[in-house]
Amino acid sequence: MKIKEISIDGFGKLHNFHTELSDGIQVIYGRNEAGKTTLRQFMLYMLFGLEKGRGAAARKDDYTRYLPMDGGRYGGFMVVEKDGVSYRIQRDFLSGNQNVRLFVEDSMEEIALPGQSLRGTLFENSMEAFQNTASMTQSDIRAGKEMQMILQNSMANLRSSRDARLDIRKAVNELKKKRREIRKDPVFRQNEQLRQRLGEHPFDEAKLGRYEAEEEALFQKLHQKKEESLFQRILRWIRRLFGRDQEEIRQNEIRHQLEVVRLEKEHLLERKKEVQALEQEYQRSFRGKKAAEQEIHWIDQAIWAIETAAANVQKTFGEELNDKISEIFGEMTGGRYEKAVMNPSMEMMVKQGSRYIDMKYLSNATAEQLYFALRLAAGELLYQDDGFPLFLDDVFGNYDDQRLKQTLSYLGKEKDRQIILFTGRREMINIMEEMNIKFHLTAL
Repeated sequence: MKIKEISIDGFGKLHNFHTELSDGIQVIYGRNEAGKTTLRQFMLYMLFGLEKGRGAAARKDDYTRYLPMDGGRYGGFMVVEKDGVSYRIQRDFLSGNQNVRLFVEDSMEEIALPGQSLRGTLFENSMEAFQNTASMTQSDIRAGKEMQMILQNSMANLRSSRDARLDIRKAVNELKKKRREIRKDPVFRQNEQLRQRLGEHPFDEAKLGRYEAEEEALFQKLHQKKEESLFQRILRWIRRLFGRDQEEIRQNEIRHQLEVVRLEKEHLLERKKEVQALEQEYQRSFRGKKAAEQEIHWIDQAIWAIETAAANVQKTFGEELNDKISEIFGEMTGGRYEKAVMNPSMEMMVKQGSRYIDMKYLSNATAEQLYFALRLAAGELLYQDDGFPLFLDDVFGNYDDQRLKQTLSYLGKEKDRQIILFTGRREMINIMEEMNIKFHLTAL
C-alpha cells in the first residue's frame, strides 16, 4: 500500500492542507511544532479511524487533541494505492468513528464496508499491529510490552498459508470448549442409566419358554378325550345326578391353572416388550454416545495436530525472524555484527566474532538500531500482504552521522515499500543528497 495524496479540511493545526506523496522515500520536513506529528496522526486515523473517548478521559484523548483549531470540518480524504488500484478514503471525524467511505478513485464507485471499517476490505491488520511495526517515533523505537505480545502471539500463530493465519490459542481453546460441551451431553448420563436399568431387570427368556410349554400342556390336558366303557359312562351319568362330576372338577382345576399360566405369560410378554423398547433406546443412546466419543477423539487429534504444527511453525518463524533481523541490522551497522537473534524469552543478542553480546551491553544508538531492525523484520514477515507504508517520526535522534548514513543507505534500497520520514533535521536531507538517495520532499 502507498499513500498518494492527502487532503485535510481540518485536523489539529492543519487546515485546508493538501499534498501529494511519491513512491520510495518521502521526507516530511518541518521545524518543531510545524505539524509533522499531526500529519502522521491524520494518516494513521484515516486508515484506522479516530474514536472519541467518554467521560473525563475524553478531555485528553486524540479526538479532542486534534479538533480543528480554527473550527470547521474535522476530517478530509486520502488516496492510497493497493495492488495497482487507487482508492479514496473519506472521513468526517465529527460524525463519529464509523463515518468512513471508500471509493475506487478512477470511477468514484463506492465500496461497501462491512462494519464501517477498512479492515477486512483494504487491509487485514489492526492499528496496534501497524503502530508496533510500521509506525515508529524516537520515544517508542525500543520494543515495548505491546511489541513483545505481538511477537509472542505471532510466533504462536499457525500459518496454514501465506494468505491465512489461524490463531493457535483461539483455535485450541475453541476445540477444548467444544470438547467440554460434548462431555456434558445428556447422552452419556442417559446411556449409563439405561445400562443400569437393563442390568437390574434382565428379561428371562427361558422362563417365558417354560410358561409357554406349560400352557400348551394344560391346553392339551384340558381337551383330551378319554375312551370310556358303557359301564363307565353310566357310572359317570349317575354321579352327575348326585353331585359334581370328578372330570368336571379336574377340568376346572386345569382351567384355573391355565388361566394362571396365561396371566403370567402375558405379564412376561409385557415385560419383554418393555425390555425390548429399553434395549432399543439403549442402542440409540449407545450409538449417540459412541458418536460423541468419536467426536471427542477427533477433537483430541486436532488439538494434538495443531499444537504439534504450531511448535514447528514457531521454530520456523523464529528462524526467519532472526535471519531477517540479522540481514537488516548487518547492513545498518556496516557488517560489524555477524548475527542478531531474539531468543524465546524475547531477549535480543548480537554475535560479534565468536561470542554473543547481550543487548544491555550495547550503546543506546546500537540498541536502537537493533530494535529498529526488529520492527522492520517483524512487519515484513507478519504483515507483508498489507504492505503498509513505513512511518518514521524523528527516530534517528541518537544516531551519529555514520550510523545515520548506514541506516539511510539501507532504507534507500527499499524499492517496493513507501517510507515516510518525518524530520526536523536538515542534515538528514543533506546526507541523502550527498549519498544520491532518491527522495521526495514536502516542507511544512
